[in-house]
Amino acid sequence: MESIFLISSSVIAEYLIITAIILMIINFGVTLFTLILRNDVLYNDTGSHFTANVVLLAFEILFIIFSIIVFSSEELFIALSLPIIFGAIIFTLMLVWNFIQMRGISIRSMEILETLVGVIEAGDENLDGHSLHVQNLTMLIYDYLPLLDRQKINPMNLQYASLFLDIGKLGIPRSIIDKKGKLTPSEKELVQRHPEICVELFERLPSFTTVTYWVKYHHERVDGNGYYHLKGEEIPLASRILALADTYSAITMDRSYRPSLPYENAISELRLVSGSQLDSKLVEIFCSIPRKKVSACMNDVRNRMKKYQTGDFRW
Repeated sequence: MESIFLISSSVIAEYLIITAIILMIINFGVTLFTLILRNDVLYNDTGSHFTANVVLLAFEILFIIFSIIVFSSEELFIALSLPIIFGAIIFTLMLVWNFIQMRGISIRSMEILETLVGVIEAGDENLDGHSLHVQNLTMLIYDYLPLLDRQKINPMNLQYASLFLDIGKLGIPRSIIDKKGKLTPSEKELVQRHPEICVELFERLPSFTTVTYWVKYHHERVDGNGYYHLKGEEIPLASRILALADTYSAITMDRSYRPSLPYENAISELRLVSGSQLDSKLVEIFCSIPRKKVSACMNDVRNRMKKYQTGDFRW
């Protein structure tokens, strides 16, 4: 009877430790995925998030090694199986909770930013939801990118970049922004500085380094005739996406100096500048997206902007 009990305990202990090892391997994979594939902080930030993830990876590796050592020892694995499985479960729950909390914070931060942008653009006949429209179009294009291209871009950073696209125009006099006639060379030069102004506004926030880097180059042309004369793949992929979304939005939204164009005409305009102003592959991807999904981007903006039309928010 005692031998049967020992055999049962041994089998249970083996299963517990194997389960703990599997859990920690999954945790390791999730942490590694977060670190390498979805974390732009790796390349353009202070590195604090990177360091935290490296420490987590090191702890997980040590935990797995320790569990394997215990599993291979007849004297230890029965006695330590319960603490090991409890440790793995607690660590997994903490990791899940952390992801839930971070997700909630990210969503709330985005909602606050969208509200502020909506309020700033409300009542401005040359904006009136333009940034929100660019955001919707940008994320729609992102959803249709090939998998490998999506892995190069952090989608949350891409949303921030789409909303910050024209924030630099706040540093340009309204008389120039609202001017209906042709801009003078000095006025045109000032308007062209709005991406650079965005960089200056957020240069003290290291977590937005990648975001502002993308915004800075969103007016580059693939033929090299943009603001900074980058061309082709020298322009960040995210910046090329922003340029496409910004161009389509500008064509299809009313402006004080020209009427908007319908979907068919806008698509024709995009095809005309494909390969010169805009990335030809991205243009083809955009043109393949069902029209109803593209139209839904503007319908969503109109509905969201209604709540900001209760007064004149222009400065």
